[in-house]
Amino acid sequence: MSTIRMATCRATAAAARSELGGVRTGHQNWPWLHAMQRALTWHERARQRRHLECLSDHMLRDIGLTRADVLAEATKRFWQS
Repeated sequence: MSTIRMATCRATAAAARSELGGVRTGHQNWPWLHAMQRALTWHERARQRRHLECLSDHMLRDIGLTRADVLAEATKRFWQS
């Protein structure tokens, strides 16, 4: 790549960063993304525990769980795995 072309690429990248207000687009610079993923995980975990409570004893036997197992899992907080 020629020196002129490299300089143009650098200038273009600098202009793009300037237009973004200095925001970097790397994943590590998006802390809100990690927080959103965690919230979605917690929501899904709570939904699955509610669903588990609704299963009949017959269905629980099919998957190898007892009502006591379900109660122990359902009483956990949403952030507990």
